[in-house]
Amino acid sequence: MSDIVLPLPGYNIQYPQNEIGELYKTILHGDGVDLVTKSKYPESTAKGSYRKLVQRANKLTWSIVSSGDELGATAQQDPTVDTARFTFELESGCYATMMLRELMLTTMARDKM
Repeated sequence: MSDIVLPLPGYNIQYPQNEIGELYKTILHGDGVDLVTKSKYPESTAKGSYRKLVQRANKLTWSIVSSGDELGATAQQDPTVDTARFTFELESGCYATMMLRELMLTTMARDKM
């Protein structure tokens, strides 16, 4: 999965030669945009790029912060309050907020999606 890339629309992109490529063309055409060739229209000046469907984080480390250290609470007040500190690196174009969202989802929350 981490080897799959998707094109970000632009005039310098090779679109897939399958139904996904046709879907890109249909959506762009529906918006009145033709990014296959560079033209005088501002919308066509996007060069485009490729993004991985799934990106792995580099140098991922984590640690538990003692309960109450950052919140002023004690373990006796709420024994389930623990805080984790994560550090990691992502490639350009990736969003740390998306990774953190996935880390914080619980199994019960995923069942409701």
